[in-house]
Amino acid sequence: MTKIERSIVIGRPVDEVWEFVHDIANDRLWQTTLTESEQLTGGRMGVGTKVREVRHFLGLRIELTWEVTEFEPKRRSAIKGISGPVPLSGGYLLEPVEEGTRFSVSGELDAHGLFKLAEPVFARITARELEANLGHLRDLLEAESATAEEGAALSARP
Repeated sequence: MTKIERSIVIGRPVDEVWEFVHDIANDRLWQTTLTESEQLTGGRMGVGTKVREVRHFLGLRIELTWEVTEFEPKRRSAIKGISGPVPLSGGYLLEPVEEGTRFSVSGELDAHGLFKLAEPVFARITARELEANLGHLRDLLEAESATAEEGAALSARP
């Protein structure tokens, strides 16, 4: 089993980061391997919500479905894979810090068969991809904030 954990500080309040990362319509904006995402259950995101995803990873098309297993608004959430080639689980943790929000992502992969042989390579690639995704997320959210602040300053001019 491989565990991957990464954190980043985003210069935005916890509630903004929470809302953004828990809206699957935003996932393709910051997760570079994600090509499709569809919520399979009705209603707002919460425990029991199921999502189907398609990712392109190392030239492979990977379809998986996951279910939300923990959902503590503006604090933490967790998922567990319920279908796909590699059993997985993971979660988000959001913590207020002076600079904004510390956003931490953790994941566990439990590869079997041929995937088991390549697990160390997949883990390194996945960790690098996660770091890049977190950088995209920070850039996106901080750019949205800067644009909104510039717009407000322009509209306040006489």
